[in-house]
Amino acid sequence: MVKLQQTILLNREAQSSNTAMFRKDLPMAGAYSGLDVGIRITNGATSARDMDVLDIIKRVSLVMNGTDYRVHIKGQDLFRHYWMKHGRPMPYTWNETGGAVQEVWFRLAFGRFLGDTQLGLDLSRFNNAQVQIDYDCTVWGAVAATTFATGTFAVTLIAHEFPPNQRPAFRSMITLREFWNGTSAASGDYVQVLPSSDPVLAVSVSCLEDGVAEATDITDIKIGEDTNKGKYIDGKWYNYQQIQNADLDVREELFNLYASDAVTRDIHLANIKQANAKCKVVTTAVA
Repeated sequence: MVKLQQTILLNREAQSSNTAMFRKDLPMAGAYSGLDVGIRITNGATSARDMDVLDIIKRVSLVMNGTDYRVHIKGQDLFRHYWMKHGRPMPYTWNETGGAVQEVWFRLAFGRFLGDTQLGLDLSRFNNAQVQIDYDCTVWGAVAATTFATGTFAVTLIAHEFPPNQRPAFRSMITLREFWNGTSAASGDYVQVLPSSDPVLAVSVSCLEDGVAEATDITDIKIGEDTNKGKYIDGKWYNYQQIQNADLDVREELFNLYASDAVTRDIHLANIKQANAKCKVVTTAVA
């Protein structure tokens, strides 16, 4: 089996703007099995209380020839997608305390696994390949002591690539795109046509609403042809959720919170069974 090499394309490059579309051209040639994207940002001097770094990342995209989006997905969804697919999340550091550096990693996988010689990204087939990160550090207001420090949004890009003398002839590549999102009405059915330009390997469905139990907003999921006359998938949300939970090796997250009494936190997991808290500094009674 060919041993992949890791090439650092960008190393913690801080962006001067707090709201922008980051763009980085990839090399004109190379055979990539995957591309890791690391994001770092420094909290304000006081804290970054209840400000999820994933919400800053509006879209992570891989754009070919200027208009062909092979990857196009929200930071929240990209983080959860890897966790769902591989059973564990990419590395992260969630820390709300003043001056702390928060960090999160994503992986864009172009094959079935790292080192796949059948599916991957052959850069020589495109006139231009570009990584784009649409970010906004002012989601909760201007950068400040109680949000994030200005000019500290930093990007790292690491390519998992085949050596130049051992580049395989990829048949194609696996892409990852959001093809629909919206806000649901009080009730009813949402019917969406799946993309028809390429074969579909899998479909992920997510639904988020604060303070609402699982399987409430979405009760049934169906996939079929000809307006569901022929059904491939037809079942309950809570059943599919349990099937996917069986494949998770990691079902916990670690947070360093800057909290006080009577505060709440939104986290990235549902159906929490147990929460353990250890107070570093107590200035008021914390429940």
